[in-house]
Amino acid sequence: MFLLQASAASALAALGPRASAAQQAERQAVAAKADSVIFIWLPGGIAQQDTFDPKPFTPFVPGMKGSDVLATCESIPTAVAGLRIGAGLENLASVMHHGTVLRSLTSATKFGAVHLKAQYYMLTGHLFPAGLKAPSMGAAVARTLGPRDPLVPPYIYIGRDIDTSDTEKQFIAEAIGPGFYGTEFAPFMIPDATAGLATLEAAAGMTIEQVDRRLALLKKLHEIAGSRLQEAPQAERFLKTMDAARAMMDSPVKRAFNYVKDESAKTIAAYEPQIAPEELLDQKYFFGRRFGHGLLLARRLVESGARFVQVEYQYAAFKGFDTHEDGQRRMVEMKKQIDGPIAQLIRDLADRGLLERTLVVVASEFGRTVANQPKAGVEPDGFAEMQNGDELVIEEQKMYGLHGHFSSANTLLFFGGGFKPGLVYGKTAERHPMVPVESPVTLEDTHATIYRALGIAPDTAYVTEGRPFYVTKDGRGRAIEALLG
Repeated sequence: MFLLQASAASALAALGPRASAAQQAERQAVAAKADSVIFIWLPGGIAQQDTFDPKPFTPFVPGMKGSDVLATCESIPTAVAGLRIGAGLENLASVMHHGTVLRSLTSATKFGAVHLKAQYYMLTGHLFPAGLKAPSMGAAVARTLGPRDPLVPPYIYIGRDIDTSDTEKQFIAEAIGPGFYGTEFAPFMIPDATAGLATLEAAAGMTIEQVDRRLALLKKLHEIAGSRLQEAPQAERFLKTMDAARAMMDSPVKRAFNYVKDESAKTIAAYEPQIAPEELLDQKYFFGRRFGHGLLLARRLVESGARFVQVEYQYAAFKGFDTHEDGQRRMVEMKKQIDGPIAQLIRDLADRGLLERTLVVVASEFGRTVANQPKAGVEPDGFAEMQNGDELVIEEQKMYGLHGHFSSANTLLFFGGGFKPGLVYGKTAERHPMVPVESPVTLEDTHATIYRALGIAPDTAYVTEGRPFYVTKDGRGRAIEALLG
């Protein structure tokens, strides 16, 4: 706490006359509307026209122009009068009275074919390269607010394999990591909820009593070590890490994994996908129960005192939501994997009285548009952002879909956590390019709104390299008041 106060004081001093009286007042007192976040991360670029910003359905006809592909599914009504979303999301439609839809998120930076930089931007709020290691939103929340329960890590990440075998996965680890904050604020990684977590158990052949004796011996050795070792910050951090690891073995986190025993068969079934692997176009990319059970575990972790839990439908190039071909069929497949589990999470939180103080965010790195080539991903610089598809002829079914990357418009969902339920904010054009035409919103302001819900001022800063580094770009993010109740 002292470090946080000192950092905030240093940042305020560095701001000097730039900070107005209103900004200083906002920094000093921001009322929290939420205590926890479940951030549902669906990377790959979701076609907003087929999901949460539906456009008129244009069925496939051989020889049709790309500009005629407005949406590849019908829209359906929801629990909110006048609010429609894409077919295949019937479960989510039933809980949209708890939801807030932001349809006009836009970015001046056009990421083109570069998914990873767009993901880095969405998760950290800073463009890569940022000049330093930018912390993720989860790390910023963990550092600023700390744990809700001392035995539950403040930042937990579910669904991503721990893998340093290639540069792409290393880059993803940077986007979700603690940045310059250091390993103390790194996410507690849970790759697969269905597989449990071996690190919460004693090693094979070891008893808890043996583990405790070894820890006691380690501390005795530290006590008789030389003063330089005893006083070394690294040694102190190591001992704290060991104590924290031991405490985790008896923590609510371990108990949260008992969901198969604690939850009803009906509840568990509601978190499972509505499609079998043999029904998928690409059977090599199917995580089965992994995503849905990750959401169930996230709910149980929030019940146990978690602060920020991120659940990922794991990203891989040209897989999942990264639809470069067969967009219509693959969107049907993906919706069958996310619709039921996300909706059940919202129902569970609402039924348990947790939704009011838990913010659920559903996000992807950018939206989709028509590709300006027969197969997306081969566009030159300039990409598909402003083209309308008039020059593209859709000759076969696999070309039918929203295959182009589109940073100009993105749709996010929010549930609970002080956001205004039943609200649709922003509007995009009805024909390509479907750019925002009402209330465009920047990512900085979107992040500021999430932080505001948690009681974090957008110009909260921590000092690195002798200068303040803010949780929103240059501390200038401003909460979108219309989204908050």
